[in-house]
Amino acid sequence: TLTMVAKIAVIFYSTYGHVRTLAEAIAAEAKTTGVEVDLLQFPEILTEEIRGKMHAAPRGDYPDVKPDDLTRYDGFLMGFPTRYGRAPAAVSAFFDATGGLWAKGALIGKFASVFTSTASQHGGQETTALTTVPFFAHHGITFVSPGYAAADLTDINEIVGGSAYGAAGIASGDGSRGISEKELNIARNQATYFANTVKTLEKHAAGLTATEGAAAATTGAAAAGAATTTTSTSTGTHPEEGAPALGKAIPTESTTPYTVDDSTPAATETPKETAATSEPAATTPATAAEPTPAPAQKETTPDPAAAATPAPAAASTTKPAQQKKKGGIFAMCCGGNSSNYES
Repeated sequence: TLTMVAKIAVIFYSTYGHVRTLAEAIAAEAKTTGVEVDLLQFPEILTEEIRGKMHAAPRGDYPDVKPDDLTRYDGFLMGFPTRYGRAPAAVSAFFDATGGLWAKGALIGKFASVFTSTASQHGGQETTALTTVPFFAHHGITFVSPGYAAADLTDINEIVGGSAYGAAGIASGDGSRGISEKELNIARNQATYFANTVKTLEKHAAGLTATEGAAAATTGAAAAGAATTTTSTSTGTHPEEGAPALGKAIPTESTTPYTVDDSTPAATETPKETAATSEPAATTPATAAEPTPAPAQKETTPDPAAAATPAPAAASTTKPAQQKKKGGIFAMCCGGNSSNYES
């Protein structure tokens, strides 16, 4: 029995504390589904002097994520405030540092979702998620959208952050508005949906791996046995060379087809010699050596050595293209004062 626990990283960047509040709620809710969860931060690229002038809140006591850390998780819930409808410079800088992972395809098959915060109701919540999707796409990461599963997303009795692309908070221009309970509910719903999605798919993948492994072992054993018999009787090679791939290659490299092809024409091209055709089985091995049928056989039967000559023509000279370039622009649109926000 193969037991596998999905691992999720909640990675956030927060200036005034709103996104941190969402991240903590998301991490706590995701754990209730039975997955392993780590809470990490995107590394800060601003100096303390600049953060002070921005009246930014102190950073949380969570470890900074490193590019290679992403390989340890099955999925990522990433949260950050919007900067002109896109991710902040610190997040873009982190994305740009993952080129080595991209070159190795290290993140292919993983999952991700996004949550954010804006100063206003229409401050870029959807575009922040949309402009992050290309990063996932280039890495082969599947973007998981929570959709409208959370009932509070359609509540029009009050201002509520969030969309089908992910949870969000509305902070107001000075950061005085905290995350509402409905916004927290939307975030928790996203956490549950994402965690269950990753858990289900990982469990399915683990089951397929186990099934394919067992099937491969059975097929491999059978193929190895067949290859051993073939090589020992036809070519005299060692039994340990009878792997499945080698087993498929043996018939094309064996001299057995040549011998079989020799015997058939020998009976048809000498019909007038009743003595030769009356006992084909006994003369098969010697037919290739007898002077009378030999010339005909050598002209009509492909030589094993000649059969192998097409190999060089199959060689490809195509050279893989190499290209990799990425950049980012930092700008800030959400001002505020952390002293007006309590969380």
